[in-house]
Parts: sequence; structure tokens; C-alpha cells
Amino acid sequence: MKRQHQSIIDKAAVLGGLCGLIRTRDDALEARGLITEIDLELVHHLTIEDAELYPLLMNARDEGVRILGTEAAEGNGGLLIIWIRFRDHWTAQAMLADPLRFAAATEVLMRALSMRVEMEEDSLYPAAEAVARLGTRIAVVP
Repeated sequence: MKRQHQSIIDKAAVLGGLCGLIRTRDDALEARGLITEIDLELVHHLTIEDAELYPLLMNARDEGVRILGTEAAEGNGGLLIIWIRFRDHWTAQAMLADPLRFAAATEVLMRALSMRVEMEEDSLYPAAEAVARLGTRIAVVP
């Protein structure tokens, strides 16, 4: 999962760099291609985390871990829906029609994604690893 984080963040950084440069159809198609690449990894990744990682933590024996998992799920649980709306809305044509709005929407989304990755790697993954060491198996933590 950590390797997926890095791959997603790397692609998101490239998209963030491109989004302020949308001038031509080729620019928009390049950005759209990156959205498609990110989508292939991100939807799968978020689905696993939302379905397995967060519930594991929310059902842990340790109250602190349960609170951590619940707060994370409440704060991050909607990112998949937000991503899907972003992905579906920002076609190449939409980017060309409003490149400034595309740049702003991309920046906000990429910031939210980056914050989620940082929080997961700093807090949630170590907590999940501790839960796993105590006898609960989890497939999402390497």
C-alpha cells in the first residue's frame, strides 16, 4: 500500500504541474491521460482502505485505535466519491473550457489526497500493523 501511495502521489504531482499549463487540446489530453493513470490505482487503493483498513481499526480492541480509525474514516471516507466526481467531470473538453477552475479543483483534490496519505503512513498503517501483530490479519498492510 505504501508503494501505491508513492506511485499515486508521483502521478498527482505531475498532474498538478500540468494543470496550470492547459492551453491546447494536446495539453488537456495529456492531463486526462494522467487522470486515467491515477484512477487505475487510486480507486482500487481507496476501496481497499475504506473496506478493510478503516474497519479493522474501528473494531480494534484498543480504544485509542478505535477512535483513530473512526476519526480517519469520518474525515477521509468521502475521498473516493470526490475523486470519481472529479474524474468524471474533468474531460479534456471541460479542461479547455475552464482551465483555471480545473487547476483550482486539481490543487484542492491533490492537497486532500496528500494529507490522507501522510496521515495514513504516520498513524493508521502503524496502528494497523500493531493490530495485525496482536493476531488480527490484514491484507492491506505490507
